[in-house]
Amino acid sequence: MEARAGLSHDRGKLIAWILLIAATIAIGALPHLVDTSPPPGALAIAEARFIQEGEGPEQQVSLPHHWLPETLYELTTGSYRLSFHATDVPGESMFLFIPAVRHHVQAWVNGRRADTAPDTVWSTPTSGYAFLARIPDGAIHPGHNEILLRQTRKIGWLPGRLSQVSVGTAAVVMPAYQLSNFLIEEVRAMTFALHIALAIGIASIWTARRHDPVFGWLAAMSITSILVVVAQSPHATLGTLEQLQSISLMSAVGLMAIGMALAIAGRRRPRQLLPAVIAVPACLLALGLTGLVPFPMIGLLSACITLTAYVAAAGILAHQFAQDKNWDAAIMVGPCALTVWFGVHDVLVVTGRYDDPFLLASYARTLMLLAIMVILMGRLARSLNSLDHANDTLRQKLAARESELGLLHEKEKIHAGQMVREQERQRLMRDLHDGMSGHLVAIIALSERHPEGGQAIERAARAALDDLRLVVHSLDLGDGDLGVALAAFRERLEPQLRRLGIAFHWSTEKLPAVTGVTPQNALSVLRILQEAVTNAIRHGPARRLSIEGRTTEDGMATLSVSNDGGRPLQAGTGNGLRNMQRRARELGGRVAFTMGDDGARLLLVFPARLPE
Repeated sequence: MEARAGLSHDRGKLIAWILLIAATIAIGALPHLVDTSPPPGALAIAEARFIQEGEGPEQQVSLPHHWLPETLYELTTGSYRLSFHATDVPGESMFLFIPAVRHHVQAWVNGRRADTAPDTVWSTPTSGYAFLARIPDGAIHPGHNEILLRQTRKIGWLPGRLSQVSVGTAAVVMPAYQLSNFLIEEVRAMTFALHIALAIGIASIWTARRHDPVFGWLAAMSITSILVVVAQSPHATLGTLEQLQSISLMSAVGLMAIGMALAIAGRRRPRQLLPAVIAVPACLLALGLTGLVPFPMIGLLSACITLTAYVAAAGILAHQFAQDKNWDAAIMVGPCALTVWFGVHDVLVVTGRYDDPFLLASYARTLMLLAIMVILMGRLARSLNSLDHANDTLRQKLAARESELGLLHEKEKIHAGQMVREQERQRLMRDLHDGMSGHLVAIIALSERHPEGGQAIERAARAALDDLRLVVHSLDLGDGDLGVALAAFRERLEPQLRRLGIAFHWSTEKLPAVTGVTPQNALSVLRILQEAVTNAIRHGPARRLSIEGRTTEDGMATLSVSNDGGRPLQAGTGNGLRNMQRRARELGGRVAFTMGDDGARLLLVFPARLPE
């Protein structure tokens, strides 16, 4: 199984290598497939007489033709004289079209100046462009006609070149001119716009991700390349110094490519690399300014350094892709290799070793920018996928945690219910002990001491029954039911006082609405009232008893139990008062007992919002 898996892995790597090499070769061959032949239906001129001004006699040449003067840096002009025979002159406008030309060209037809198409910002005569000029009406006549083309070399180290010349109507030449204009000028404009957008985007990412060296090197390469493009623009007024500076900056971009490749491969950069990025262009610039090395040699040396650096970068990326199939490295291998390919092509063209209509280095920059954009989008997609995976994992963990918390909550609810039931059980035991047990003990004692005391036993049993009813009734009370509990207490109390011949007054209309009532709270209030009434009957003896409810100035509720008992007793003797005080504290209130000449009075003060 392991051998089969290893074989499948090797086969996949081989296929990836084949696809990568094939794609690189295909893209590299595309510029050579550009058709620069005259458009169908146009009059093609393939022969001309050529002369360099001040450098020899006129000579017969075949088109396409390239030429390089002996003296560099001087503004030189070459003239082409072309002849053609017209049998029939169309009534519509005629145009002069050259599919591929290098350097600035002016045209005359039979001595009349032709109107050339206006140059755009992206017209680069040094790199090659398509020439179009409108022939003046009436300039062409039947029979023999002559065309004069003057080609001015503004950059002395770049050979002049002229492809075959075509003459035709707008319907014949304009489609070919528009296609050439798109491939040569509009692609450059789109590349420059993409370049600026990517430079801004990469620089912004790098400011937020300083720890990632890939974005640092990409930002440096993008910004430096923009400076080179702006410096080499034909619409920028540049002298030899500016050209020298832009050429020296090319070597810096090449060295930065090595740093970018090392960062993508995850390797540490050599210590000498960053100083070299600054020192090498500075040395080239110094050599050019001092005149120790001629300007063409500076350009050639800078190009060699740049191409060597891109070869090293391509080697690093290819090795990394071969090791662990790093697709970021694979994506950048192609542009680096094509930069070397196109760079060698341009060096051969500039030195006159190879004849080709266009310089291709600018298109390598387009491929490099597209590769960078693909890498950025890939990294963004991987980051989003990683974020989605992290969110899914977090949601799963959160769901599991919520399930655990739900189980814990259910257990806590069960435990809380058990605790509440236990507390209620303890309260009932305590209340029954305080009430029922005392009455039952009294009944037992009466039955043992006074077998004939039936009435006393009946009263004790009735008191025990009333107490049990009081406890049971309190279990059905809820929030806001204190008035109901007091009304039930009054119904049970009135018959008892009536049998004893005690006058009874009840008034709770001024009592505030009490909330937070629980069975325990209500029972505590009723126990206090019951104890107060029992004391009044037992220790009075009272003939008149009054229970009144009021509201204090600070919003507290009060219940007072007053009687006219004549025999004063000292407060605090026995457990009754202590029990009342304990129950009052549980309510968040207090109990006050006073005695006077007119009787005794117990005052219960508690908040309108009882504690749960």
